[in-house]
Amino acid sequence: DFNFEETIQVGYDIYNPKGKLMEFSVNSLTLDGRSMDTLSFKPYIYHAYDFKWGDGQRPLYDVMLYIKRNGILWEYIPLKIGFGKKEYRDGKFYRFDKPLTIQKKEHFNAMPNRQQTFKEIEQLKLRGYNTVCPDYPQPKWFYDMCDKAGMFVIDCANISSPSNSSNRAVGGTPANDPKLLDEYMQRVKAMYYRSRNHTCIIGFSLSGTASGNGYNMYKAYEWLKSVEERLPIFYD
Repeated sequence: DFNFEETIQVGYDIYNPKGKLMEFSVNSLTLDGRSMDTLSFKPYIYHAYDFKWGDGQRPLYDVMLYIKRNGILWEYIPLKIGFGKKEYRDGKFYRFDKPLTIQKKEHFNAMPNRQQTFKEIEQLKLRGYNTVCPDYPQPKWFYDMCDKAGMFVIDCANISSPSNSSNRAVGGTPANDPKLLDEYMQRVKAMYYRSRNHTCIIGFSLSGTASGNGYNMYKAYEWLKSVEERLPIFYD
């Protein structure tokens, strides 16, 4: 938002689930006016396997990101992060290099209020579920809640369009109508950028229903694969 070149300080503090400071850093970054840049950090957090997250376990680290301008705190962003090594290969999920059995609840969406939603998530855990699959992007607090509950989530883009889903003609179904490409891309990007940093996310789905095939669905998949190198992309 600056009109001229400025130097800002970007820093972070990382605390383990017991409140111990594990890592911190402050870095200067000079930006041209009205420009954008990305600063990446790759800190080493020792003993992270003492606090494994996921599949019912819920230890979360506190990550505090901040930006200073002229020595004055300008922006402060608290995050909750869990350490859970997740991989998908040969058609199977792995957690910390061991096969992970997925027990998923399909079509699970946020309830009218947070208290009701949390209660339902806890009930699902008691019934043996460890993964929920919403039908469309959920409120931010839904993903925060799943982070805290140790519940996996396969997020879903809001592009369910079952009309004429078996029609492969150009324009015969929304998924193969090039005029709707921008709408498809906007919805997929909104899903991805909304939830990608949440620990609970173990994959992304293009749609939770049979929504046809074609150019739009392919381009949406192609874009997701270009930005997401770790997690799998599904379309049932």
